[in-house]
Amino acid sequence: MGEDSTWLVTPVGQRADGSWITDILAERAKENGLSWRYAEANNFSRERMEVVRGLTDDDLQRLYYRRGWTDGLPIILPTRARVRSFLRHARQNGDKLIGEAEPLFGQVTIEKAAANAVMAGCDPAHFPFVISALEAVLDPSFNLRGVQTTDENVTPLLLVSGPGLERLDLHGGVGAIGPGWRGNMVIGRALRLSIQNLGGGWPGTTNLAGLGQPGRLWLVLPENEANSPWQSLRERLGYSASETVLMVLRAEATVTCTGKLDDLASLMRSSLSAFSRLHGGICAVAIAPFVAQGLAEEGWTEQDVRQYLWDLSQADPDDYKRSWVVSDLQPRSGITEWASAAVASGKGPPAVETPDHIVLVVAGANAAIPQHAYFPTWGFPEAKIIKMVQRID
Repeated sequence: MGEDSTWLVTPVGQRADGSWITDILAERAKENGLSWRYAEANNFSRERMEVVRGLTDDDLQRLYYRRGWTDGLPIILPTRARVRSFLRHARQNGDKLIGEAEPLFGQVTIEKAAANAVMAGCDPAHFPFVISALEAVLDPSFNLRGVQTTDENVTPLLLVSGPGLERLDLHGGVGAIGPGWRGNMVIGRALRLSIQNLGGGWPGTTNLAGLGQPGRLWLVLPENEANSPWQSLRERLGYSASETVLMVLRAEATVTCTGKLDDLASLMRSSLSAFSRLHGGICAVAIAPFVAQGLAEEGWTEQDVRQYLWDLSQADPDDYKRSWVVSDLQPRSGITEWASAAVASGKGPPAVETPDHIVLVVAGANAAIPQHAYFPTWGFPEAKIIKMVQRID
């Protein structure tokens, strides 16, 4: 091959029968009036490797975008050499099958995952996190089909707990939800590109989220273990302090507030918790180190905080009766038994079934700033999927 040739690993998925899921993308794009966006969806070699000649990097960026293979932002091209370096680092065979990604059942191999991780801007040391995240979302309890095809705005939420995360630019301190922390961003972006290109979650075609949300680019939150007064998340889950753990949840939104626990509970009490009252599920909250430290000094445990938030998350009965869940959805699908029982007793239902359905992490700046976040859940079944990360730093 001449010097103007570039070998690229094809990052999109094939089904078990060998067909390419991009053919469905092209059909759906035409049906939905989006052929202009996906104008090059069928313009690729349909081989594991694509050899391109005479195209500049800018040309390839535009081509990948029009094929539907990017999230709209610039990518790192998945050259054969780059992908191989990821496989060597992870000590994995490229043809190893992780599973099939819904809704279009593209096969998720290690090599395909590596190609998407390269495109997202990962370093090889980030790749084990991407593998663990993919294993998690391919678990049936995550309901990837629902996440990919719903008209709601749900996205994977990745909580990370492990030692020495700063070596990988994974940061749970100031500005943890971003922007600015490369590890957080590229790991989440690699997961998004993978489920898009291998499962078929292309916006406007199979992915029909009405508005979307910024967290659909990436939503990764490491805990701020150094400034937390309580045990790390992984130790609370029964893992050792030396291990690294990834927990994957579903998040309908990311809503921040500044104030006391009562202010955070007010978010949980609101219509933000509509889907958990409708379907059940597990939500997450992040509380500021400043607040956590003050509570711990007063004798509060992490369990006490979750209990307090749960107690205060009961919806106002009159507000709940006027909500769209009651007027529009409950007649068709019903609500959870525990929410129904609360209504029958004259109370508003809590945000989730029990305090154990709240995952709490300490995150954010170690400063006198009481900033918190609520990540309401979506859909069914309950999803709290935990994977160990085989780190090779």
